[in-house]
Amino acid sequence: MSEPELPELLDELRATIERSESLSDDDRARLDGLVARVEAVTDETTDDEADEGLFEQLDDALSRFQTEHVTLVATINRIANVLSAGGL
Repeated sequence: MSEPELPELLDELRATIERSESLSDDDRARLDGLVARVEAVTDETTDDEADEGLFEQLDDALSRFQTEHVTLVATINRIANVLSAGGL
């Protein structure tokens, strides 16, 4: 998977968040923040210190949603893999 695929994965994640009826407003806000953070990192609009917790935030999202939102978790996992392969 290459970095150009990341925008499509982020679009997929946004669509999954939008379709999900069981996400709380707080969960939606957290996930929207995660999407924004990934975009900022890939646009290089953040510094290295701000980027440090991104994988922790991705991992937290994976843990939080793994049993109830399989599609969401699969997309987040793919995003983490793309970022990792891209050297982040």
